[in-house]
Amino acid sequence: MSEKAACRITAVETAIISLPLPRPVITPVHHITTVDNVLVTVRTEAGIEGIAYLWCFGERRARVLVAMVQALAEHVLGADAQQTSALWDRLWRENNFFGRAGVAMLAHSALDIACWDIKARAVNQPVWQLLGGAERAVPTYAGGLFLSDPLEAIVEEARGYVRQGFTAMKMRAGMPRLADDIARFDAVRQAIGPDIKLMIDAVQAWTPDDAIRACQALAEFDITWIEDPVAFDDHPGLARVAQAVPMPLCAGENDYSRLGFARLIAQAGIRIAMPDLQRVGGITEWMRVAALADAHGLRVTPHAFHELSVQLMCAVPNGFWLEYVPWWERLFTQPLELREGGMRPPPGPGLGLQFDWQALDAWRIA
Repeated sequence: MSEKAACRITAVETAIISLPLPRPVITPVHHITTVDNVLVTVRTEAGIEGIAYLWCFGERRARVLVAMVQALAEHVLGADAQQTSALWDRLWRENNFFGRAGVAMLAHSALDIACWDIKARAVNQPVWQLLGGAERAVPTYAGGLFLSDPLEAIVEEARGYVRQGFTAMKMRAGMPRLADDIARFDAVRQAIGPDIKLMIDAVQAWTPDDAIRACQALAEFDITWIEDPVAFDDHPGLARVAQAVPMPLCAGENDYSRLGFARLIAQAGIRIAMPDLQRVGGITEWMRVAALADAHGLRVTPHAFHELSVQLMCAVPNGFWLEYVPWWERLFTQPLELREGGMRPPPGPGLGLQFDWQALDAWRIA
């Protein structure tokens, strides 16, 4: 069997896994009790498999994602999974009708990620190596400290991250009263000390004027970056904030493809680009966005997906911090480990990951 035939796609399979959270998470945008995940497995003629996952909030939305993945799968069946750029372009053209954002792009991303997994497994290399990178420990911050938890719980969570070995963490802001945000940041900074880096995620909670006032007040707590202070598509507002506050602006998790990031970088004054693997267009487009950011002298930090993103951070010169959120660890047989404040990509070819189907049956709903 030829190498091309070995990687010919024969099937795309999906499953919905609804993972309950230990406690509800409330943000200025969402009230979250479960994370609903679409697990995607792409199979090939020679038995080489590639995997990916998507996530959302709500079973019905997950079923919409499944339908879109299966619709796009019709356009990759019989194709060589190793031809990642050609397949990406094929799906890009196919998505012209629905638009190159939203559900269509999420499904596009999943197929791209799974094909990269196959491509690397076929040559017995990890994805980072196939991308020309070098294996390293990627500095990792803990993403948590949500607004829905009382101050005492936030402080104990922050202390717990320090005990686990994290040297940075991200805290949510956007309380109804700025004084409450200030009190929470003051308490956390006192709990973790001056040497732990602290980021702010405002989850698009503020107007530009409120963001400027809040960021100027919170700057005393030595903030590494301010993330999504205003609506993600308010580029003039983002630019106003960027010019007025002392910490760098980080944004991009809600943007789609390199075209979205081209607009964001040109108009919003950000210093750190945050591509989200499922929104941006998978590994192929994530790497293009990282290169675009690098050409503009910007750093890049991935949104979520640390199990996958760690591979990409080993392959770019402008990688900053890897975000760790534990919600998805139960999907895999072997979660990544934090060592000396960083995470390394898992050993083995491809993404180095396997779905833990035996455990996941308890949460499978489709």
